[in-house]
Amino acid sequence: MNAHDLRMQEAHEGRPKSPGIPLRNPIHPSVIEHLDPAFVKLYNDHIANGPPTSTDLNVVRQNYSALYSYAAAPATGVGGIGETQVPGWDKYPGDINVRVYVPPGEETGQRKVWPVHFNFHGGGWAVGDLETDAHICHHICASVPCCVIDVEYRLIPEYPFPIGIMDGMAAVAHILGNHKTFSIDPANMTFGGESSGATIALVLNHLFRDGGLGEKLKGVIVGTPTISDVRKYATPDMSPWPSMREAEWAPLLNWEKLKWFDTFKWISVSNQHPTKPKEQRRDISWFADAMNAPDFSNLAPLTYLATAEVDPLRDEAEAYAQKVEAAGNKIIVRRFRGVPHHFMHMDRVLPQGREYVQDVISHIRQCLYPPSAPAATTPPET
Repeated sequence: MNAHDLRMQEAHEGRPKSPGIPLRNPIHPSVIEHLDPAFVKLYNDHIANGPPTSTDLNVVRQNYSALYSYAAAPATGVGGIGETQVPGWDKYPGDINVRVYVPPGEETGQRKVWPVHFNFHGGGWAVGDLETDAHICHHICASVPCCVIDVEYRLIPEYPFPIGIMDGMAAVAHILGNHKTFSIDPANMTFGGESSGATIALVLNHLFRDGGLGEKLKGVIVGTPTISDVRKYATPDMSPWPSMREAEWAPLLNWEKLKWFDTFKWISVSNQHPTKPKEQRRDISWFADAMNAPDFSNLAPLTYLATAEVDPLRDEAEAYAQKVEAAGNKIIVRRFRGVPHHFMHMDRVLPQGREYVQDVISHIRQCLYPPSAPAATTPPET
């Protein structure tokens, strides 16, 4: 056995770097053979001997956006970054933060009008902020001549679900209505995000079509969305999705964590706001299970949906994609092998993460700058 084979074997066996010292939080045997050895090594080096995952929501929030910073590829080359506030969902009045990434290519004192990509971060509806997807937003803005606007929607349980979806819709509508202030083209936009942020982007695809604004949306480019209502199932065996059972013990996101996050969703529907719980439940509509969307027709010209092989959410996302396709929409689905839910935040180390980021960049560029576009909209060199 050569040195390479030995490293591969050690990764699959989950051995620590120091022989004889057991890992504090080893990868579960049921999934380790399905994981890429590169991820197993990354996990063993950086996570396996760390402290147990906290169940204190405030602690999780403090650490969430930096969890995988050791494996995220730094990105540079944007023209500028600024932050401002826009109104959130008017049912719960208040402003929310947005971060605006401007691409390079503007002369001093001059502002160009850019196409725009709206990003919605993940975090199970309960955690996450403008740092969560910062490196991905950087990559997009540095590689595609478009403005990237990252939306920091309000979180559950302080606000009732679906606050993230409705804040997202309100923010986009406000920014489009003030497009001259943001120096964007309101008729040329894409949506994107990962995890619950991906779900927001997918749901807004339906809502903007219903609101008569669907022609402005040129594409939805997302990864590892949460689709179904996990509250329906007490155990993974009760779920209709095989990936819930196959990845019950997956690293980073597993059945137990899904249920933990889901608890906050339903805690959020309470008497803590003037809106009565009965009305709050009506507001949830079909958003708790996007498979129940009433109409899948005439969605954005392109949907790109990435899933992770070792992710309990894999199969429901791919089933949603099938409904999008069955309704006559163009959709590209790519399953990334050997990686868990959060793989796109590890693009400095994992080739799957790099390929995902490149897919996102490629499809956003394709949507915002289609080959048939007039020469005047040809992107400037970056």
